[in-house]
Amino acid sequence: MAAAASFYALPPRVLPAIQLVEGGRVGTVAADADGTADLGIMQVNTRWIATLAAVTHLPAAAVRARLTFDPCFNIAAAAAILRTYRVETHGDLMAAIGDYHSHTPALNLGYREAVVQAAHALFGAPGHAAATGSAVAGRAVAGPRGGGGGATPR
Repeated sequence: MAAAASFYALPPRVLPAIQLVEGGRVGTVAADADGTADLGIMQVNTRWIATLAAVTHLPAAAVRARLTFDPCFNIAAAAAILRTYRVETHGDLMAAIGDYHSHTPALNLGYREAVVQAAHALFGAPGHAAATGSAVAGRAVAGPRGGGGGATPR
């Protein structure tokens, strides 16, 4: 997670906090009501398979298998997805975190809160962190640098 966060210029605490909220494990396939599924440790939605296949030059079946069973591939995909959303939100980390889950405002905000609470559980809750999201961001601050994807694309 640290390597993926560094590569995509994300704060190091973001991916572990998202993983705690997502609750995925290697081999996890969670069916969604819309006919898609969330795969692996970071619960990357199957809607991303075509995009990831195009970027990685792998067949869709291989991407699906790797998202499900290869935690490093899954985490790298999640980081790329989160980075894409951070670029789309002009650097707004909290908006990007919400978009990783949903672009529906109420679901987005609820997910942001869940990730901040997960960060507090993992890394502690120093003072003002809950209001600012700094528990998620940690000390790392990085500007947009490019990147790729989210749990469910728009």
